[in-house]
Amino acid sequence: MSNGLRISVAVAAIVAGSATTAFANEAVTFGTNWLAEPEHGGYYQAVADGTYAACGLDVTIMQGGPQGSLRPLLLAGKIQFYMGGNLLSAFDAVQQNIPMRVVAASFQKEPQVLMSQPGQGLDKFEDLKNAEQYILSDEGAQTYLLWLATDYGFDVGKRVPYTFNPAPFIANPKSIQQGYVTSEPLAVEREGKFKPNLFLLADNGFNTYATTIEAMQDTIDKKPEW
Repeated sequence: MSNGLRISVAVAAIVAGSATTAFANEAVTFGTNWLAEPEHGGYYQAVADGTYAACGLDVTIMQGGPQGSLRPLLLAGKIQFYMGGNLLSAFDAVQQNIPMRVVAASFQKEPQVLMSQPGQGLDKFEDLKNAEQYILSDEGAQTYLLWLATDYGFDVGKRVPYTFNPAPFIANPKSIQQGYVTSEPLAVEREGKFKPNLFLLADNGFNTYATTIEAMQDTIDKKPEW
């Protein structure tokens, strides 16, 4: 091989390597607000079937869980996207001058429900405030419970933490519990052998998008294509 050909081959290899680097998919991390579950299926499917890759992204999904929210990692710039619950967190961020934005929503109608046991005097939405305790997550306590207190007279002092286990609700027939319409009611029916009353928050005035995708304004400004 002549020196000229060797140089041409070397240059071609460098150019090809540079092109590969330039067009390599960019790594981003998406933090979810809970462990993998059916409502999150589309996000995992997009990793599995190459939808994200076709858009130039190498997406890692970081699961949330009962230990706490991953939103602080978003605020600190450690992850690029976060799965929010509803719009109230975004409104709160605006109020506190935190540059967090909602860029998409999976649900146009909030699928959050409150559940009660039948035949316990908690068969109507307006009766739920009279429950002995409200079994709600931290996010629920910080968002829709405040709405329930303002609009329906719920007592925030009755709130007890939701451990994502239906046993306390099943054991106390005078309690109410949060749930996604596609998840917790099925678990209660399976474990408690009864069908709970379901009250969709969206049907009672809690009008918000749900399962949102949040990003920081800095990401939007610097990487709008993401």
